[in-house]
Amino acid sequence: MKLNKKIGNFIRNARVSKGLSEKELASLISVSQQQVSRYERGVSTLSIQNILILLNALNIPFDEFSQKIIKPEQNRLFDLLIEELETDGVINVGNLKNI
Repeated sequence: MKLNKKIGNFIRNARVSKGLSEKELASLISVSQQQVSRYERGVSTLSIQNILILLNALNIPFDEFSQKIIKPEQNRLFDLLIEELETDGVINVGNLKNI
């Protein structure tokens, strides 16, 4: 799943769990309901500033967002990099992955 979609799902789940409609969230962050929908569907890319605005409006600590979205993405990219470096013969991690 693409990162925009993961962030959108996170925002949608948080909004729904807080009992807010798209329109209510849009009002809290001063955007249109359509823009909230685009964020939640992963159609629009959120700037870090807009992510922080959304997290604040939804009363979600940045650490929670980081643990659920950023850290898994970092791990995924790291694994892809290691795999590519191994495939190219640059490194040989071998059984170290299981440690």
